[in-house]
Formats: sequence, C-alpha cells, structure tokens
Amino acid sequence: MARTQVAPRLEPRALPVDRAIALHAVVPASLAGRRIGVDGRKAIVMRLGRLGLVTSSVDHEEFSPDAIGRADEKWLRQQARHQERVLERLRSEEGVWPAPFLTTYDGLEALDAAAREHYIRWSRALTRVTGKVEFGVHAFVGPHALPDAEPYVLRVARRAAQGTPRLRAAVSPLDIHTRALWDALRAIGSSARRFAAPGLRGFVLGATLLVDEGCNEAIDGVLATLAPEGHALGLSVYVDGPRPPFSFS
Repeated sequence: MARTQVAPRLEPRALPVDRAIALHAVVPASLAGRRIGVDGRKAIVMRLGRLGLVTSSVDHEEFSPDAIGRADEKWLRQQARHQERVLERLRSEEGVWPAPFLTTYDGLEALDAAAREHYIRWSRALTRVTGKVEFGVHAFVGPHALPDAEPYVLRVARRAAQGTPRLRAAVSPLDIHTRALWDALRAIGSSARRFAAPGLRGFVLGATLLVDEGCNEAIDGVLATLAPEGHALGLSVYVDGPRPPFSFS
C-alpha cells in the first residue's frame, strides 16, 4: 500500500501571534530565515520542509476579506507594488513561485493549516517555475505607450489569471496576423496565457509567457519575423519583462 506523505510543520519564526499573515511567495528552503526590508515593512522567509514561505505580518482589519473587497485602487496598487518589490529581491537568487495577490491568513495557526494542506501542490508549483521567468507581450493598433499607473500584478497578471479571452474570428488581415502572433508566442513558452484590457484604446492582443531564463532572443526573433507584416497593418508590439511568474501562480 502506498505511503501517504505527511506535510511538515512550519518552523516557528518571530512573527506576532496577534497579527494576520500575508503570504507573498514560495521559495526554496535554502532562503529560510531571510529577512527583507521593503517599503518600510519586513518580510520573513519561514521554513516548511523543502520550501520557504515569504511572509509578513499585517493588520487583521485592514486585510480581512471584507476590507479587501472594499479597498480602493490606491490601496490595491500599494499592495501590488509591495509584493512585486519583495519578489524582485528574491527572483535573482533562486526560484520563486508568487502566491496569488493578497493571499492572507488569520494568524500563524491558519497559515500552518494551509501550508500542511497545500504543501505538495506548492512544491510542484515551485518546481514548475524554477529557472523560468515571465514576459508580457502587448500589441496595439497604432503607437501606444504602456501604462505605468498600475503595477504589473494588477495591469497584467491578475487579468491573465482570470481566464483566457477569445480571439476574434480570423476574417480580416489584422485578425489573421494577431492569431499568427499568438500562435508563435505560445510555441516559445512552456505555458502561455492571453489577457484582455477593457477600454484600452487600440489594444488587440495581450499574452503572458512562462519561458526559460535567457529566452529574450527567442521572443525577439518571433517579433522580428512578424514585424514587417505587423508594421504594414499599423501594429505596435511591446515586450514587458522579465518578471517573476505572477500570471502562473
């Protein structure tokens, strides 16, 4: 009979017992014990068997489900930028699997219970993205500067994680070219997702790619091959990255 794997318990760390816990990411256990100061806040990497959990203590009321549901855009942007900065500090050293945006637990006991429940899934997720980075590709009809008011987590990753929008039927030259661009990009990555950008003028395609570190040349090669036809159709294409794999958490 197969032996059931028992998830390890969290190793205790100096986190307040009366505070909620935000989970930013899962990293290798070799980073356990690290303390990172970002935006005047402290993140601590807690050991969970072969994993490290990048955590920080947060206010119960501010990060309750009801409060998050009522949060304004300014607060959401602040939290998204904070998670991005924490992960950027870790990504250059070892693998990092970002937790979904605003993953929060009601104290250490709740985090420990979730960690034991999801230990195998988190281990597999970290293995899948180790050595990989995320690129975003944005295509517009006409010149268009990428908006910088929203952090990447809100502007791209959150939309890509919510489901893949349909491509329009390939009836016009622009539709045919857009589908060819998507197919060529999808062939590069080990995983790829499309995202929509409602209300963004001229937007025709958004894609996030999970690719091996150092695959910039492959993306540049695809875009260079399709560029003459795209330019003739009035298309502008922008590459955003590399980033931690936010869209694939």
